[in-house]
Amino acid sequence: MAKTEHEWESKDYSQDWVSKDDKRAAEREAQFKAALRWLGVFLQGRERIGDVGCGPGTLAQKILLEFPDVSVICADGSTDMLDLARERLGTFGERVSYVQSDFSQQGWTAVLPKDLQAIVSARAIHNLRKLKAIEKVYREIFAVLRPGSFFMNIERVNFSSEFLHQKYREIQVKERGKAPGMDGPGPSLQQQFQLLKRAGFESIDCPWR
Repeated sequence: MAKTEHEWESKDYSQDWVSKDDKRAAEREAQFKAALRWLGVFLQGRERIGDVGCGPGTLAQKILLEFPDVSVICADGSTDMLDLARERLGTFGERVSYVQSDFSQQGWTAVLPKDLQAIVSARAIHNLRKLKAIEKVYREIFAVLRPGSFFMNIERVNFSSEFLHQKYREIQVKERGKAPGMDGPGPSLQQQFQLLKRAGFESIDCPWR
């Protein structure tokens, strides 16, 4: 995971983040279910996937369970997150490997193979906040994918206008009794499309929102 306002190098902070994330498991299940369905369309046989900003290995675990011929390279900038991923994924043996790689730093893709069939990421890259920094990561991801491969980013996006953002908050207050606690700015869906296109990707879409 990139170094931002989050304290990823703190073991207590990382564990607390995982505990909070586990409480959102049901909410995230629809995202993961849609992601696995689309991965099933594109993956063929014994493929290698990179999980960028893998955190505690939540997405990697689901991929390994769903696709028994697939192997996953878990990449994260946090030592503690990689340790948590090793604990979660220990039963998968040689099907999973781990590399410490912080996508906010120059040359972070040097530890990744240059012929991956796919790269996935789940709620990680938005932590860079700035559009230029996010676009740079997208370009670097594009560079390590072989022709015909794909990038799937399970990500939170912001609304395209403050008006829609405010209406969303009103819905949340009405349904849950409180407004959501957002963790900082990030690109809107339209901006995400623009960044991915400039990075070199084609057939860009949002199959689930």
